[in-house]
Amino acid sequence: MKVLLINGSPKHNGNTAYSLAQMAEVFAEQGIETETIHVGNQAIRGCIACGACRSGHNGCVIDDSVNKLAPIFEECDGMVIASPV
Repeated sequence: MKVLLINGSPKHNGNTAYSLAQMAEVFAEQGIETETIHVGNQAIRGCIACGACRSGHNGCVIDDSVNKLAPIFEECDGMVIASPV
């Protein structure tokens, strides 16, 4: 089993990253593999509901980090999304 941990904070070593690291330790104790990605400092646009991703287009028409991260999403059995409040 693999869980993807997504850090939505622009700080790679801030409180959100610390919280995700603590979660990764708990998952590891249970034999669950984790991968952490940091997206808080990346320009990621919202969905424009064009439907290209469903109609055979190779990924999103907006060429940002989502296209690079999509294969990682597909490999995972679970996901934790964390952001600062």
